[in-house]
Amino acid sequence: MHRRDFVNLFLIAPTALAAETRIQTQGENKPPANASFKNSFVRISKRNPFYFELSNGSPYIITGPCLAGAADMETMHSYLKKLSANGGNFARVWVCNKLFEVEEKFGEYSEAKAKNIDQLLEWAVRYNIKLKLCLDNTRQIIPDKTAWFNKPQYHVDNGGPFKNVDEYINTQKGRDAFLNRIDFFSKRYGNHPAVFGWELWNEMNGIMCKGLREWNDYMLPLVHKKFPENLVLQSLGSFDMESRRPDYKYINQIPANDVAQIHRYIDAHATLDVCTAPMDILASNAIEELRSYHVHKPMLLAEVGAVLPNHTGPSDLYPLDKEGSLMHDMLFAPFFAGAAGGGNSWHWDHYIDNNNLWYHYARFNQSVQGINPLEENFIPTTLYHNRFRIYVLVGKKTILAWCRDIRNDWKSEFKDGKKAEEISNEKIDLSSFVTSKQIKRTSLYDPWMDKWLSTNNNSIVSLPVFKRSIVIKMEKQ
Repeated sequence: MHRRDFVNLFLIAPTALAAETRIQTQGENKPPANASFKNSFVRISKRNPFYFELSNGSPYIITGPCLAGAADMETMHSYLKKLSANGGNFARVWVCNKLFEVEEKFGEYSEAKAKNIDQLLEWAVRYNIKLKLCLDNTRQIIPDKTAWFNKPQYHVDNGGPFKNVDEYINTQKGRDAFLNRIDFFSKRYGNHPAVFGWELWNEMNGIMCKGLREWNDYMLPLVHKKFPENLVLQSLGSFDMESRRPDYKYINQIPANDVAQIHRYIDAHATLDVCTAPMDILASNAIEELRSYHVHKPMLLAEVGAVLPNHTGPSDLYPLDKEGSLMHDMLFAPFFAGAAGGGNSWHWDHYIDNNNLWYHYARFNQSVQGINPLEENFIPTTLYHNRFRIYVLVGKKTILAWCRDIRNDWKSEFKDGKKAEEISNEKIDLSSFVTSKQIKRTSLYDPWMDKWLSTNNNSIVSLPVFKRSIVIKMEKQ
């Protein structure tokens, strides 16, 4: 029995058990245990299905953003270099982006665009990054070649076979067209270790027709057969209203959908109050939503950020956030709430690159250095404190706690103009998780100063002077 089941945080649903059985038999012919990161594939851990491992047996904690596209290949190259220089090991890229869209004419595949993908994967190998490749983002099929999220080359007026997106989704002709596209990628990249996995669609509940559930029930198992060495997964739009829940629960419980994913943004026009809450609450609550579906698979906050109302553009908070307070919370909150990695930030260009915030990936990596979640079997929980929101991962060998100042958030900093305060003379009582006699070593990591500090080996931890947040790492005897 998994420790998360033991404390009733999860119940094993039949679909989850089916997925776990498939995972354990998947990919028997893997690289040997001494294979490098570059030569290893990402898979769901057999020891702990809430986390990823490499096919060489090493744990793989996701650290990286969405890099859906770029103005040109050199710009994309610059993003990957900066990410790698700061220890990032993951990026999500759309192969339906203009740089990589191989099917510029229906049924024909551009060698020039395929070479761009070849180059992308070469860079990923060079920089030790695994890529989640998103295959489609279509929401409509109309003749207008300038319309957003459109596939004009598929429309009958432009030489394609479809009159609208409903025909693409809900006819066998449309499903065959999608699988033909899959065949191209499978033959060219189906055994490439730089590929984390294949995401069938970006936010598929945005399609302007019905048929979401039936299409995924049909397509996910078939695509698995095309990519036996890679993960296959699906995504839905920002979870910002209650009506999203039925489709979210259905799609994430499908056994052939390897990873439970959720998208969420700060959005003033969202109907869920949590979408205007402090970023750490917004992000951790997203993972709690996935946990409520009782899935036994890794969970990711796969898109996270802040937008103008109704997603009309990047948030006006970004130019104010020079230190990356939002980004810090996007990274730390999901992992400490039980996700398989940090949150995958959107707006890599407007926010991360413009403010030069790539170093936050290195800070997140520091906070989890030496941690093996496959062995720890972490139980995510929270701890009450009058000054902090404390997110705790209770493991077999280690207790990790992330303490976030409740007096500081995006509203206080960027709306009210209050700078983060220095916090001093605070203590955290972890005695409900461990006794002082059980403690081997306690360390503190200040991610804003990038410093590790020692402290007393006591279940009541004395904290140094710091701002915004601090991580407690308590190793057991």
